[in-house]
Amino acid sequence: MSTLELKLEIFDKLKSVEDEGLLKKIMTLLKTVDKNTVYQLSEFELNMVKEGEEDIKAGRIYTNEEVIAEESKWLNG
Repeated sequence: MSTLELKLEIFDKLKSVEDEGLLKKIMTLLKTVDKNTVYQLSEFELNMVKEGEEDIKAGRIYTNEEVIAEESKWLNG
């Protein structure tokens, strides 16, 4: 389903919603995805991003399969 088709389907469904509480929850959710929102990262978060970038530059990266295998070892002993 394309983005346009999905939007049209959502619009159609919203037209019939009478539950004010549900509509308020939907509005709250939609407000959280404002494309113009600038997120302020804490110093800890900024350091984690920098550390991640350094890991990438140093080649300390893993494939999804490697991560799943490692996780399985941790969980299953």
